[in-house]
Amino acid sequence: MSEALDRTAIIEAMCLTWRHDFGLDRINNALLVGCGMSEGERDFLRREMGQLFDHHFAPALATAIDLERQKCLEIVKSHGSAHPKIQYVVAELEKRYADLGQHVSTSPKV
Repeated sequence: MSEALDRTAIIEAMCLTWRHDFGLDRINNALLVGCGMSEGERDFLRREMGQLFDHHFAPALATAIDLERQKCLEIVKSHGSAHPKIQYVVAELEKRYADLGQHVSTSPKV
C-alpha cells in the first residue's frame, strides 16, 4: 500500500462516517438516547472498521496502485525508450518495484 495512505486516519474517518457522534464523549457513560460514545464503544468500532479496511479496502487499493504503476511504466517505455531521460525514469520505476519485492511486466503492448 502507498505511504500516502494512513491506515489509522482512514479508519478514524470511516468511524466518523458511520457514527457522526464518534468523537463526542458520552456523559457519565449513561446509556441514554443521545449523542456521544464511550471509549469502549469507540475501540469496538475502530476494530470493526479496521477489519473492513484490512479485508476489503486495502487489497483493492493495493491492486489499483499496482495496476496504475504498471500502466505508467508501459506508457513511459513505449514513448521513446531510447531517450536518456526515459531510460532514467524507467530505471527508477523498476528499482522502486524491485524494492517493493514485486515483479512488473514492462513490455509495451501492441
